[in-house]
Amino acid sequence: MSDSPFKVIGNRNNDGALNWIKFTIDIALNILDHRLKSKINYTEKEFHVNELITRELLGRNIWKFSEAYGKFSGCPFWSVKAFDHFLSMKKHNKTKAECEKNLRHEHVYPQVLLIKKLKDLKKPSYKILEDLFKRYAIAAVITKDENDLLNKAKLRTLTISDENIWKRYNNKDVKIKIKNNTLNNDFFKYHKAKMDEALVIER
Repeated sequence: MSDSPFKVIGNRNNDGALNWIKFTIDIALNILDHRLKSKINYTEKEFHVNELITRELLGRNIWKFSEAYGKFSGCPFWSVKAFDHFLSMKKHNKTKAECEKNLRHEHVYPQVLLIKKLKDLKKPSYKILEDLFKRYAIAAVITKDENDLLNKAKLRTLTISDENIWKRYNNKDVKIKIKNNTLNNDFFKYHKAKMDEALVIER
């Protein structure tokens, strides 16, 4: 079986991904530190503007963390349908844009919920942020139809469980199977037990 969707492209090897992760967390920490100082130093009106910008910057940080190994190719989590679609398109010599047109880099734990967790921190630290990002700032490559299914189930900004984010992909309204990744990626290893518990890995 081909593992080509899991293969890292360009310069995003494991060392590059680890640096990407490190600096993403470090920048998020600086944003949160600035936010806490702003609560003290700014007027309510000024802080409101600061909050709008902070929300957008933290959202980008979450995106960048989830893309550490790649947005599509290299991403360690692929639904079975997305994986098969990608290989089928490659088999027919479609362009990169054509291969990715029907795919979505979908955050398994909605960004808005993680941003709230980050902003609720009283004393953020690199270690605390690292734990939160590893646990929650994860995305899977799914098809457009699977993404629409999540939206229809009103799970665009909601989760099923904070303890196991993968239950959002296996519940009464949504069934999305994830391809087993044989490349031993750090993200996949970290989440495998929870994925097994949620019964989302293809058998």
